[in-house]
Amino acid sequence: AGSHPTIQNAKADVSGLSNSASSQDSDTADSDQPLTHYHSFFYDLFTWKFPRATAFFFSSAIFLIFAFRFVNVLRYVFKATYLLFFGVAFLEIAAKPFGVRGFISSVRPKRYYTIPRDSLDRLFGELHDLLNFFVLEFQRVLFVENIFATVVAFFASFIGYFLIKYIPFWALLLLTTITAFTAPLIYLQNQEVIDEQIQWANEYANAQLANGRQMAEKYIDDASMRARATATELTQKVQSYAGKKSPTTEKSQASSLSENNSPAHEFPDAPKSDIPAVDGESDVKAAAPEPILA
Repeated sequence: AGSHPTIQNAKADVSGLSNSASSQDSDTADSDQPLTHYHSFFYDLFTWKFPRATAFFFSSAIFLIFAFRFVNVLRYVFKATYLLFFGVAFLEIAAKPFGVRGFISSVRPKRYYTIPRDSLDRLFGELHDLLNFFVLEFQRVLFVENIFATVVAFFASFIGYFLIKYIPFWALLLLTTITAFTAPLIYLQNQEVIDEQIQWANEYANAQLANGRQMAEKYIDDASMRARATATELTQKVQSYAGKKSPTTEKSQASSLSENNSPAHEFPDAPKSDIPAVDGESDVKAAAPEPILA
């Protein structure tokens, strides 16, 4: 059975995808920063370079989504755990009344299994590369290293923002998984037609931007000409108003001229000596007898 062509092809695809994940040769970004080997792994996975391996991952992802949706996996994990512990405890205790060594004790290993440090180092190294893959790809999309990828990310997040209001999370995750595994394949199978449509859309957008830029420049030129004409007109009006005399100034000038031309009124000079006494009062003072000295 192991020599069947289908099995051999499946093994070859899995081996090829595994080599993409473990290959140390990595691409570089536009900033000459080396990318992780997971870049080539996910590219080969989602573009179906190894179709049988990709089909296995795709079906496994769909199965896990439905399993966690319709089956309480965590509950069955606890159930399997307590059944396991109950079974080994029962096998160990059941033989004690007969004076027989417990079955589990008899198969107990001399040394328990431990995880080698090298395995943990490799595991954490792979986890480190995987996290760096997501961080680097997010930055490449954010800083528009590829405009097509940035636009696709925009539409995907925009659609997800609205869909999450109406569909549950597991359905959104299912839709995302199906899109991730099918959209690259559809693009590769219809690459020529899609590229032509993208090129047409790009040229149309550039033409519209050019027309908008021309209209904006024309509008700005017209507005600046009107502004200059208005400024010139206002300057001329201010100058014409400044050349004329205001009514207040003319009235003040007319009043000053009338004062200068009117005849001067003669007023008597103010007396320089003491005010003279009244005649009646002087006679009374003269007729008054001098006081008699005792």
